[in-house]
Amino acid sequence: MTIFYFTGTGNSLFTARRIADATGARLVSIPQVIRTKETYTDDCIGFVYPQYANGLPKMVRAFIEGNTFKADYFFAVDLWSFIHINALGEIAGLVPLDYGVYLKTPNNFIYLFGAPKDPAKPLAKTKKRLEIIIKDIIGQKRNRVKSRKAPGNATKYFGKSGFNVTSACTQCGVCAKVCPAENIRLDSAERFGTECELCYGCINACPPHAIFSKKAELNRRQYKNPLITVNEIIEANKK
Repeated sequence: MTIFYFTGTGNSLFTARRIADATGARLVSIPQVIRTKETYTDDCIGFVYPQYANGLPKMVRAFIEGNTFKADYFFAVDLWSFIHINALGEIAGLVPLDYGVYLKTPNNFIYLFGAPKDPAKPLAKTKKRLEIIIKDIIGQKRNRVKSRKAPGNATKYFGKSGFNVTSACTQCGVCAKVCPAENIRLDSAERFGTECELCYGCINACPPHAIFSKKAELNRRQYKNPLITVNEIIEANKK
């Protein structure tokens, strides 16, 4: 089994790692192989990712479209916090999905509201749901996911972040290191490029909480999966 994952604040890494621990799967971080063109073959291939704008992160879509996958069983775990309306349909339109499932995780999109005061509480529910999902994957459960061919909103509209930085910035570089798209340059007048995934990894990992899209975010709790370290996220997104 091979699991491809995309993570910004640790939820997908946590999920993919849990599945791998139970199944012996090989984990592959999508940012690390985004530039490759290969044929991936295994008995089982899975994708774990957070949904953005009710669909795939644009990097995940680009990776799937740019490579070939061969397996007897395909699954996808779509992480969400607010709402999902056939969000799995986008990946079902790209691979012959046998099993697609939604997994609710703690909020990291602090543009709307702050992260939970105690993320361990909602994460406990995530763990229980994940145990069921893992059993389904091991048993190769199948369900029907209605597919859609059109690219999602993340692919169509994401790119320029509109992020800003306050004077609290210490130039520590954590933001650039966690960024899965290599979209942040500390030595440039235009710190944020045009390839932003809007994963909010930089905003949530910034030690002095100096990065924001709108000023209200500066007063909101940041989020990182409490079972994943910043260094693990950096390592996952290192090219």
